[in-house]
Amino acid sequence: MVEASENAPLTTNSRAPRSGFCVTTRILFENTALPAMNMNTPPLKIEPENDEDLLVKRQVRECALAHDVSRDISVTYFQMAEAGMEHQWKRDIWPRIKDFDFSVTLDLAAGHGRNSEMLKTLAGEIYIVDVNQSCIDACKARFGDTDGKCRFHYIVNDGYSLKEIPDSSITAVYSWDAMVHFDKLVVKRYIAEFARVLKNGGKAFFHHSNYGHVSPEDNWCANPGWRTNTTREFVAECIQSFGLQSISQDALDWKGSAFDAITICSKAR
Repeated sequence: MVEASENAPLTTNSRAPRSGFCVTTRILFENTALPAMNMNTPPLKIEPENDEDLLVKRQVRECALAHDVSRDISVTYFQMAEAGMEHQWKRDIWPRIKDFDFSVTLDLAAGHGRNSEMLKTLAGEIYIVDVNQSCIDACKARFGDTDGKCRFHYIVNDGYSLKEIPDSSITAVYSWDAMVHFDKLVVKRYIAEFARVLKNGGKAFFHHSNYGHVSPEDNWCANPGWRTNTTREFVAECIQSFGLQSISQDALDWKGSAFDAITICSKAR
């Protein structure tokens, strides 16, 4: 067993950067800092397959702890994010996904379900996936087994794979305002999984960081809005590598900087 080093990026300190930039809250909370990160937990014991595996698991742990509201009842990240959801859906999301087949939809890193709240009117089934049990519990309380015509499945995953989901079973992969916090190595593993779980003809829509153009370092907690070292070009290379077809890649200009991007890709019929 290998113990993750305390001075390898877990992280520079126990609090999030006091940044005015946060995409989830830009409408109502542009000058509000992200919640404090709680890193007061025992060191993570992992068995790395290689150096990349170690880095992936360490960053997944950082991200999971940063968004686990069960650790601090004062955290209001998800309430803040909920406030801007309808506006973001109408302006940034729906125009890009309106031709998707939502029959069986995957909501990746679902948080407390603000995206699934929008998707449930479109989908027959939704797989809600999150690395935090607290988020899955919140979604179960919100939606139950069914809500209207939509049936829900809940998965607490490992933060970098979709191994609980069968091959070629998903018609639409969806992730909004979550993968912006994922290291590029984590993004790469998820794109490989998208290629596996999508049905032929299925599409993936995911919002990710483009901040790697500014800083290639993996100390994501020091970046504005907790953005990571991912870039559009890196994502495009992964899509091609795993046999998916790129449909579009749009840079998102938040407050004069293209820190984010939206990628849409598909699996060949």
